[in-house]
Amino acid sequence: MTSGTGTGRRLLVALVAIVVVALVIRDPDGAAHVVQRLAVGASEMLDALTTFVGALSETS
Repeated sequence: MTSGTGTGRRLLVALVAIVVVALVIRDPDGAAHVVQRLAVGASEMLDALTTFVGALSETS
């Protein structure tokens, strides 16, 4: 029953890739800003997770 999921997944990935490329072509400065904000957010999440794990190891 799950034989069609691979094709659907590939189609979805291709569609997302086309949309991302279109957005980058249409507004490269805006796309760069979004990527920068995502990188900053990911960095902040990683720092918070590292601090949390460090605090857990100190109490154990």
